[in-house]
Amino acid sequence: MVGLLPMSTLTASPIPSATDLPPELSSQLRDHLDGQTVLAWAELDLNDRNEFAKSFAVLTPRQLMIVNGQVTKTDIDDMTEAKVVEGVGMDRLVIRTGEVSTVQLRYSRKFRKEVVSLNRKLGRMLPDPDGKREARPEWLDRVEKEAEAPTMCGTCGKAIPAYANGVCPNCAQSRTVLWRLLGVAKPYRPMLLVSLALTLIHAGFATAPGVVMKHLLDDGITNSKLAETTRLHNLYFWGGAFAFVILMSEVIGGFRMAIISIVGTKVTRDLRHDVYAHLQKLSMRFYAKRRSGSLITRVTNDTDRLWDFIVFGSVNVIRDVLMITVAVIIMITLNWRLALISLMPLPVIAVVAWLRGRRMHAEFGHLWTYWARISAVVGDAMGGVRVVKAFSGEKREIKRFDDRNNVFTAKEQEVNKIWWSLQPAVSAITRLSLLLVWVVGGYLVIVHWNDGPDNPNKIGTLLAFTFYVQMFFGPIGSLSDSARMVTRAASSAQRVFEVLDTAPEIFSRTDAVTLPDVQGKIEFRNVGFSYEGAQPALRDVSMTVEPGKMIGLCGHSGAGKSTIVNLLCRFYDVTEGQILLDGRDVRDYDVQWLRQQVGVVLQEPYLFHGTISENIRYGRPEASDREVIEAARAANAHDFIVGFPDGYDTTVGERGQSLSGGERQRVSIARAILHNPKVLVLDEATSSLDTETERQIQEAMNRLVVGRTTIAIAHRLSTLQAADKLVVLDKGRIAEEGTHSELRDKPEGVYAKLYRTQMEMNQQIAIN
Repeated sequence: MVGLLPMSTLTASPIPSATDLPPELSSQLRDHLDGQTVLAWAELDLNDRNEFAKSFAVLTPRQLMIVNGQVTKTDIDDMTEAKVVEGVGMDRLVIRTGEVSTVQLRYSRKFRKEVVSLNRKLGRMLPDPDGKREARPEWLDRVEKEAEAPTMCGTCGKAIPAYANGVCPNCAQSRTVLWRLLGVAKPYRPMLLVSLALTLIHAGFATAPGVVMKHLLDDGITNSKLAETTRLHNLYFWGGAFAFVILMSEVIGGFRMAIISIVGTKVTRDLRHDVYAHLQKLSMRFYAKRRSGSLITRVTNDTDRLWDFIVFGSVNVIRDVLMITVAVIIMITLNWRLALISLMPLPVIAVVAWLRGRRMHAEFGHLWTYWARISAVVGDAMGGVRVVKAFSGEKREIKRFDDRNNVFTAKEQEVNKIWWSLQPAVSAITRLSLLLVWVVGGYLVIVHWNDGPDNPNKIGTLLAFTFYVQMFFGPIGSLSDSARMVTRAASSAQRVFEVLDTAPEIFSRTDAVTLPDVQGKIEFRNVGFSYEGAQPALRDVSMTVEPGKMIGLCGHSGAGKSTIVNLLCRFYDVTEGQILLDGRDVRDYDVQWLRQQVGVVLQEPYLFHGTISENIRYGRPEASDREVIEAARAANAHDFIVGFPDGYDTTVGERGQSLSGGERQRVSIARAILHNPKVLVLDEATSSLDTETERQIQEAMNRLVVGRTTIAIAHRLSTLQAADKLVVLDKGRIAEEGTHSELRDKPEGVYAKLYRTQMEMNQQIAIN
């Protein structure tokens, strides 16, 4: 937010009056404006229960009015804050008055532009007497920029994705995207220049055979007016020239292809690296909105198609255009009448190629969507193979794959139909044009055969002319063929750049700091958070964990326990309040450094394909074998590991499928122990263990928490009894705080109820 600006600043742009409002809104405001000018208004489409309901927000110089059949007014002087809270599929405009009162206006993304514009003007009007209002969130600049961009394409009428910044991907010119792609090859510009030079030289040698052929025939074979010795001399000379031209053309073409292949391979390697590296920077929210199959396709298939364009498309297009230009010049020089006849079909071919390219550009975008769906099915089935087999779902998965595969095949055939349906027409026009040249040229040769030595209508000239006609239409056909490849490359490039253009929501500030020594004090100050901008996951959470102490988090499922871990590790950022580590906001620290200080054992243990030793070393690849073994002993994993034939070199398979759930959990605990963090987070760390193993892990935990700040989350309350303090969460709020004995003895407390319920369940299990 910013302070109050002069009124002249607010009125610099046209201000809507009451006559500019929709009739239904104008009629409701008729008796409420009291002579005020409407500065901004926005339509809203959701009510407090997230149900569709139409209303309006109207901003005047003194008030914000909410119109929904009745008019509710809030004086701007009474407001302390106005901000946009971003969600998934919907956003909120939050208005605070005083310390407690809050108004939330909900709306879908359809009305984002108008609401953000209204909020910007409102923010400038809010008083800030102390000049201490919290700085506006950095992500709001991005939201406002997106909101200012058009959301619907005026050409095709389709929705414009937020990442596109107002540019419709469906209508975007391929040359714009591909020009940006060539910018990725900037580090290899010297090699590209060499390749371009070789391309120009190769084009010169490729066009030379026509001229050589003309002299070979007219000055050697068919020229009966020259002496036999002279004709033989010309024959040998031009024959040798012909061989030299062909040899040099092939040698230079080979060098050119070798260089451009190297450049293409390196550029796609760099691009593949950039996409994958950028994916690692993106937040958890980004992955929550997308399927892994589509992202894998962008890293693999799309970058591979770009290699085809760089190697066979970019420089070859330059070569083909150059050869067409040279061929036209030589054809006009040889016989301008025949040249005009030869070029007659060109407008028709150009129109056909343009129409075909336009249709194929749109279709390739659709085709990729269906391909991504196939990849998503494969990814789901492979990742959930145990569930598939447990429920005998193999046939169902095969059918699901076949359905997607058949749809993709049908769409691919539609694209191919666009291609081959027009190809015969282009080929026929080309051949008929060549036939017409033969007929007209043959007539000129026959009629003017004996017109003298300077007669241009000779058989050699005709053959040379037909050579250049073929050279002209050959690159035309090559360009037409390249259109399919260029269109595919443009479609792939758009999807690759979509990832690269997505700004990370969680990032290190330019002035991010690190600490030489972390004490481990953690503070939550009035923290509020919502995953989707609708139902809050945390509400006004405040607590402190002193260095070296262990705090236990408990509560019903969905109470917000795991959310606290997500926020502490900055998988997400708080929407309200602050989280501090050693007295400093976690957003001030370097993200990578912060996460290195926090060791996490997640609720769902994940192991990578590799050995047990490699998985334990994931946080510290340089750790010695002795350190790995010590970490495994601390996690009570050593005994079962050495029971395998290969011990620590045992391959666990993808996601650790060769290990039991408890074994995977203990390996993940050993990984966190070896990481040796100052802050240890155990998110349901013992949920997958039997009673005896749980006891062993609990003993290990008692040793680990010494000198280390620990946050433990568990449904089994018995595992939290050693905690210095328990925090009980209920519906995103802190319901109770205290030790195990203190909370257990509260008759109507949330913790006491949970504890009694678990004791009763344990007794029933023991009896059965």
